[in-house]
Amino acid sequence: MQYFNLHRHSPAKDLEENAIINRFPADAPLENNLYSVGLHPWHVSENTLDLDLRLVTSKGKNAAAIGECGLDRACNVPFELQCEAFRAQIGIAMKLGKPLLIHCVRSYPEIISEKNRFGEIVPWIIHGFRGNHETALQLVKHGFHLSFGNAILNDASLCDVLKSLPLDNLFLETDDQDMDVKDVYAKAASSRGMAVDLLCSAVRSNARMTFDL
Repeated sequence: MQYFNLHRHSPAKDLEENAIINRFPADAPLENNLYSVGLHPWHVSENTLDLDLRLVTSKGKNAAAIGECGLDRACNVPFELQCEAFRAQIGIAMKLGKPLLIHCVRSYPEIISEKNRFGEIVPWIIHGFRGNHETALQLVKHGFHLSFGNAILNDASLCDVLKSLPLDNLFLETDDQDMDVKDVYAKAASSRGMAVDLLCSAVRSNARMTFDL
């Protein structure tokens, strides 16, 4: 089986895993792997914002996606500065025709508002989703994809959210965790009451449609 890992921070070691590797603006692009590049809200600085955005634009031309970028009310970066960086990266993604990989903490209304403002030009994907059922339904209603990671392994309520999600909106990932994506797929498949190979096939199909693979 081929496992698609939406978001991880180091290259995959398993030949059965096809992953998008996270890169930050100063990181070198990857030649033999899919990668995304973005300015994380934790790292936004007024002093380096212009340079970081230029790097995202340059390296984003050959990337599978722009991100992770987004909004985080739990970090110390001023929220308005985060919004400025996020809106700029939305513009970059739209210009380059790349999907957005989004980090969101306690900012779902603002993220939804930005998507409504910019429209449906590129896919928007919430990575590492840990919200509740109501939030998930609102995001799906507004056209988002949701990606689930290691949190589902020990969170029955999050598994219930995953179970209720339309299959077309679903991705799975390992993020920065040192773990096997197969464990995430096994738990997700069990939660949905379906075979792992069918889930792999469905997520690969979503990836082909979303990332033009």
